[in-house]
Amino acid sequence: MNIEEDNLVHGYIIFQFMYDKEMWIRLRLDIGWRDLCYGFFGSFAPGKRETVQEKLEDLWSEGQNDALACLSVRSGFDLLLQALALPERSEVLFSAITIRDMPRIAKAHNLVAVPVDVCGSDYHIDIDSLQQAVTSKSRILVIAHLFGARPDMQEVLNFAHEHNLFVVEDCAEAWCEPDWRGNEQADASLFSFGTIKTATALGGALCRIKDLTILTRMRDIQSQEPVYPARKLALDCFKVAFLKIISMRILFGAIVKIGKRFRKNVNDILGGMTRGFSDDSLLPQLRQQPTTGTLRLLKRRLETYDSQRIARRIKHAQLIVAKLGLENLQPELLNNQHSFWLFPYITDRPEALINFLRKHSFDTTQRGRLEIVSPPPDHPELNSPTATELLKQTVFLPCYTEIPGAAINRMCALILDFTTDSS
Repeated sequence: MNIEEDNLVHGYIIFQFMYDKEMWIRLRLDIGWRDLCYGFFGSFAPGKRETVQEKLEDLWSEGQNDALACLSVRSGFDLLLQALALPERSEVLFSAITIRDMPRIAKAHNLVAVPVDVCGSDYHIDIDSLQQAVTSKSRILVIAHLFGARPDMQEVLNFAHEHNLFVVEDCAEAWCEPDWRGNEQADASLFSFGTIKTATALGGALCRIKDLTILTRMRDIQSQEPVYPARKLALDCFKVAFLKIISMRILFGAIVKIGKRFRKNVNDILGGMTRGFSDDSLLPQLRQQPTTGTLRLLKRRLETYDSQRIARRIKHAQLIVAKLGLENLQPELLNNQHSFWLFPYITDRPEALINFLRKHSFDTTQRGRLEIVSPPPDHPELNSPTATELLKQTVFLPCYTEIPGAAINRMCALILDFTTDSS
């Protein structure tokens, strides 16, 4: 076949893909066109960055003066570790499942990352594992609230306070309402508004820090950092606009099929476009102040966000629970504080289910950027077996605002058919 014929064949294949099955994408970017335009033009608008940041932090703290706006949750965590200035080889206990950058940041500060096993479909801290993991060198406990879950933390908090652990809530996936700023008993609560998060501002994070002395240190350190370039926010607006366009069902289905043609999955194709930081030179990337445009956009998102979007997301999740009969199998999903940033469905045949649903136009996936925190070399017994098995068995189902109830019903019927055929 000559070049012209080969191009014609590829063009025909693409044409067919474009008009084949439409695909329900796993997650929609939670931002509208008006907000994108505001972010783009706001990235170039004049204004004193410090004044904009002060207004945002006043809005978030509700007069309590305990808030700090950062470039990202990872940036906030890095600032916190710098402010705490812990002795080398101090231990930071992590929920066993988290994004890998969090323990990497701890290790970059010459601290030891120690996993604490989790359990249940809300991935809550296992208190027995916490008791096993804590030592005289343990200084911090980082609790990740995953997929929109907000488990009861009281027992864990009581234990942490008894052992003088500084408690950090990683609420990057759990924000669901403007007036929720984390558990008041936690020492720090970190919220992300990155590209794929609820109420995204294409970046930015808000931290609640209980101790004013630590907060002041964090402010002083951040004030010495360079400011994230305004042009990058403008480029991010274009990138997200492109992602919104291709997330349309028919276009996303085409991308999935084209990827298959070239032996690439959708994670390979789109993963890098929503990744906040590259793997190289992590700390220099984190150590930047948020740009004025990001702060403006984040303030706008907090002031104007439609909370009914989350209510509809929860309603869809409740429909999935009812249709699949998960009340007894995954009872943690009934927690009325769960906001379902993603819907975690546990199955003993995850890969087969993902392939089955994709054949029927539902894009699903596993784990994403989440990883199991590795135990320290001298404590291999802290290997988090429950977390490992949970993550291996979890498939994320679409339940976002835009997907209609009829599509949810069809997806659940497919899952029930798959389960029946597999038994």
